[in-house]
Amino acid sequence: MNLNQIILIFDFDGTIADTLAFTINSASEISRKLKLLNEEKVNMEKFRSMDSREFFKELEIPTSKLLWFMFKYQRKLVHEIDDIKTFEGLDEVLHVMKNNGVKLGIVTSNSKRNVKKFLRKNNLEYFDFVYSSLNYFRKDKMLKKAIEKFQMNKENVIYVGDEVRDIKAAKSIGIKVASVTWGYNFESVLSEYKPDFLIYRPKDLLNLINS
Repeated sequence: MNLNQIILIFDFDGTIADTLAFTINSASEISRKLKLLNEEKVNMEKFRSMDSREFFKELEIPTSKLLWFMFKYQRKLVHEIDDIKTFEGLDEVLHVMKNNGVKLGIVTSNSKRNVKKFLRKNNLEYFDFVYSSLNYFRKDKMLKKAIEKFQMNKENVIYVGDEVRDIKAAKSIGIKVASVTWGYNFESVLSEYKPDFLIYRPKDLLNLINS
C-alpha cells in the first residue's frame, strides 16, 4: 500500500486532546447541578477500567439526562478549550504523516466547533476532515457514515482511539483499530479487547505507516 492510500481516522477526546482532567472535574460539577449521582458514586478509576457504555448503564442514568450532560459538557469545553493541550510529541508525528501523504481525519462525539478551535490553538491543522455526531454510544454508525461520506476504502483505514468503545466500533464495521494508552481507558483494559495495534507513545504511530 502506498502511503498516500493510508487513512488514519482519530478519535478526539483522550487521543488528540488531553481532556481527562477536564472531564473528571466537569463530570463532578455537572453531576451536582443536574443531580445525576451522589458524589460518592462518581468513580473515575472504575470508568477508566471498563467500557463507558457499560459504566453508564451500571449507574442507571436515564438517556435523556445523559444527553443533557453531554450537551453541558461540550458547552463548558467551549469556554475552556484554550486551556486544553495535546499530548507531547503528537504534533511532530502528525506533521511527518501529513508530509508523507497520509490522509488524516477525526471522528468524534465532541462538537466540530470545539475540535476546530482546539486544532487552531495547538497548531494541529493537519486534518483533511472532521466528522462530528452526538451519537456517543454508536461510534460504529459515526465511523460508517464518515467512511461513506468521504468515499474511503475500508481496507485503507485505521481508526486511532483510546477507549474500548473505539475498538468495538472499528471491529464491528470491519476496519483496523489502533489503541493509544495515554487516554481514558487503561492499557490493561484495552488489551483485553485485542486491538490490531497498541500505541504507547505518539511516535509509535509512525509504525502504522512504516509497516
